[in-house]
Formats: sequence, structure tokens, C-alpha cells
Amino acid sequence: MDIVSDLGDELRAALNDGQLAVEYQPQFDLHAATPAPGRPVAVEALCRWHHPTRGLVMPDVFIPIAEREHIITALDAHVLLLAAEQVRRWQLDGHRLGLSVNASPTHMSPEYADAVIQALDDFGLSHGSLAIEITESPAPQLLPEAIAILPRLRSEGIAVSLDDFGGGDTTIDMLDSLPIDEIKIDRSITQRTDRAADVEVAAVVAHADRHGWRVVAEGIETEADLERSRRRGCHRGQGFLWGPPVPAARLEEMLAS
Repeated sequence: MDIVSDLGDELRAALNDGQLAVEYQPQFDLHAATPAPGRPVAVEALCRWHHPTRGLVMPDVFIPIAEREHIITALDAHVLLLAAEQVRRWQLDGHRLGLSVNASPTHMSPEYADAVIQALDDFGLSHGSLAIEITESPAPQLLPEAIAILPRLRSEGIAVSLDDFGGGDTTIDMLDSLPIDEIKIDRSITQRTDRAADVEVAAVVAHADRHGWRVVAEGIETEADLERSRRRGCHRGQGFLWGPPVPAARLEEMLAS
């Protein structure tokens, strides 16, 4: 049996024995008055697999395996449950914090929507606190079953975010066919300094402003990235400028500082 097949079997087991943990990458308001944004306004929940013998297995390795083995829905549900419970604790401690979780458009279904809503209700997390990030690839507008579910989530007050815009084939004009609330600019665009990138992001921001969408710049790693994203009009930002995704205990230190 090859390593990929091995990992498929082991990933199934990992869902049940505590190997899968959640780390949190904070998002910041880029229009904050301070020179560098202070406290996070939201966190993106990211799955990490702490394998007992292989060590840390990153999502770019195990997410495709989860898709192929048809356990991506269970994995996403696992992350949502852990993250919703944690963010609700932070909210009860007085932190006004939103939550983003990732979901592949390939497994959007009425059952998925029901599971998301039930998880929020179980933990007492406001529906308006959650954003579901759907990947740009495969293009969600080409998946009618995904498009049919997104209005259901939005009708419950849950935001829908298009992740990694600019990293695939989706154009600005295609955005009009999507029931979304947020666009995340791919790091490959955020970190570009050329005029063409300025124009591209400005067009996205102008489009978003007309529709009432939020624009988040991903991959902010330097002060120059931060200032460029602000100048381009992005509303929020996230990236290694503030550090990598961290476990809940480390995020609590940031919230308390």
C-alpha cells in the first residue's frame, strides 16, 4: 500500500482520536485608527494534523486525500465544531470576534447547511458571527448544487466568502452570479507591487462596494503589504505580518494584550 493510501486510512482514524487540531489565523480591520491594527476582529479556523509518527501533516497534503476518500465533509464538520465552541468561549470573555471556516463547494448540500446551523445553535454562537469560505477552485459558479445551498446559509445570517480570488479563473464579472458577502484576495495578488495588481484589486473593491461585500487581503507579510492593501481599499487583512496560525492558547495571549 502506498503512502497516499496509508494516509487515507490514517486520516479516517485521526478524525476520532484527537490527532486533528484547529489553529487560528487572525483577521484585522485595515481601517483601524492605529498604525498597525491591534486586536483581531475575526479568526480563520485552519485544520492541523499532528500525526503520531509522521509529525505535522499540512492541509495541502491531507485535504486532497480527504476529498478523494470522501471524508472532507466530516473533516469540515469537525473543524467547525471545535472552532465554534472556542470562539463562543472567547465571545463570552468579552471579545467581539467573528469566525471563518473553510468548505469545499464540492460537498455543499442541504445536509451540510443543516449541520452548520445546528452547530451554531448547539454552542450558542450567533449566526452572524460565522463566514463560510468556499474555494475558487473548482469554480463554484460551475456547481449548481453549491449555488443552490448558499442562499440558505445567507438567509440564516451566515456570510459566504469566496476564498483565494485572483488565484484561479474566476473573473470580476463572474462574481455577480454568486450569492456572496465577502471576497478574499489571493496572496499572489496582495504581494504584487505592479500597477496591474493595483488596478485589479481596485476593481474588486469597487465592485464589492456596489454590492455591500467585504474585501479581505490575504498573505500580508510585510508593512509594505499592509500599507498597499490599505491604499487599495481592502477592508480586512490577514497574514504572517501578525504571525502564523496559532493554537487557541496563543491566540488568547493576542486577545489579552
